[in-house]
Amino acid sequence: MVNTLISGKVVLVFGGTGSLGAEVVRRCLDAGARRVIAFSRDEIKHFMLRQRISDPRLETVIGDVIDFGSIERIFLTSKIDIIYHAAAMKHVTMCEEAPIQAVETNIMGTQNIIDLAREYNVSKVIIISTDKAAYPVNVLGATKFIAERLMLNASRLCREEQVFSCVRFGNVAVSRGSVIPVFIDNLLHRRPLKVTDYKITRFIIEIPQAIGLVMKATEYAWGGEIFILKMKAFRLEDLVDVTVNRIAPRLGVKSGDVKIEVTGLVKGEKLHEDLINAIEAEHLYELSDMYVILDKGTNLDKYPGIKKANLKTYTSDSAPFVSKDEIEQVMQSYIRDLPLSGLG
Repeated sequence: MVNTLISGKVVLVFGGTGSLGAEVVRRCLDAGARRVIAFSRDEIKHFMLRQRISDPRLETVIGDVIDFGSIERIFLTSKIDIIYHAAAMKHVTMCEEAPIQAVETNIMGTQNIIDLAREYNVSKVIIISTDKAAYPVNVLGATKFIAERLMLNASRLCREEQVFSCVRFGNVAVSRGSVIPVFIDNLLHRRPLKVTDYKITRFIIEIPQAIGLVMKATEYAWGGEIFILKMKAFRLEDLVDVTVNRIAPRLGVKSGDVKIEVTGLVKGEKLHEDLINAIEAEHLYELSDMYVILDKGTNLDKYPGIKKANLKTYTSDSAPFVSKDEIEQVMQSYIRDLPLSGLG
């Protein structure tokens, strides 16, 4: 079904050179898109994307979502059918240290995309959000919470044939800057592993699962939804144990030589994350392997097989945990995909 939605369409992916965005680009090409435009501000990542994907239907555009003009130039030359918005400042500490830039990118950039999508009558717009938006206590969560609200508001104001929806994730396992790549890089360069608190738990999703949810959201979305995959979580304590005792020896590092620095929680960091808040729980429904938050009064007949979810909270310390074996498999897969230069 999703192939039918994308086949022959022109797709614009904001943040299209990032870990997740690049896979959205690849998936849309595989689904038969007529053209896929990857938009981001990092020219090196554009170059690398072109090296990885050699397809005449791929176009890369260097620009910034906070620059309205650089986005509008795309709409002036192309009729865009579908937008995936994965461009954001995503790191908790960096957003705390640069709150104005986080507001500009995550809020104003999102509004720029919405304004142009509405003006140029884009059929579907899907934004990638984060669990930190459920109960925002830091700049990242607050800006992504507002970005979600901008999308939901756009859904109420747009033309009847337009769709604006959200997809909310936990941690994407091996995305750039996430904990697994950081731990592996520290091992390779013989640096200490920095641990804020062993008690931390986090939701975890691998990139193929994340892309699957994005594509399902494309298929199911009628406008105004927040889609959430049913996710497992991991204990930071388990991740550290696997890193030190299983992964380090495979990289030529003796377990006893791995140094660990416990730093304490950084500003804006929580011990556990939430994927829904108490208000959203009242409007939470199930669709096969995902949840969806709907507006009050939404016509449920639009969603085949939907049922009310009997869930009041969805936190990373109460969700099912991935095993140490599963953590090891994810880390091993990441290491296999590293360029040879990263292993020497």
